[in-house]
Amino acid sequence: NYTIDIPTNVDLKGDENIVVTATDKDGNVSEEATTTVTDTTAPEAPTVNDVTSDDTTISGTAEPGSTVTVTFPDGTTGTGTADDEGNYTIDIPTNVDLK
Repeated sequence: NYTIDIPTNVDLKGDENIVVTATDKDGNVSEEATTTVTDTTAPEAPTVNDVTSDDTTISGTAEPGSTVTVTFPDGTTGTGTADDEGNYTIDIPTNVDLK
C-alpha cells in the first residue's frame, strides 16, 4: 500500500490523467498505470438576469457546459446547457403564467 500527497501547487479540475509507476530496490521500473481524475466539485450557483412578466426566456451565466434547471412557481421545470462562455437561455413554457 502507498499514499502520496498531491502537491498544493497541482490544481486538478477533473479529466486529467495521472500516470503511476513503481520502481523496485534494484531500479526496475514497472509498466505505467493510469487513472483519470473525477470532478466532484459542485459548480458555483448560476446567475439569473432579471425576469419580467412579459419575458419569454430566462438567461444568465453558469459553469460552462453545465445543465441549468429552472423551477417555475407552479413546479414546472425548464432546462438548458451553459455554452462554452457560461451563458444560458431557457424558454419559459407557454403554460407558465408569470403575471
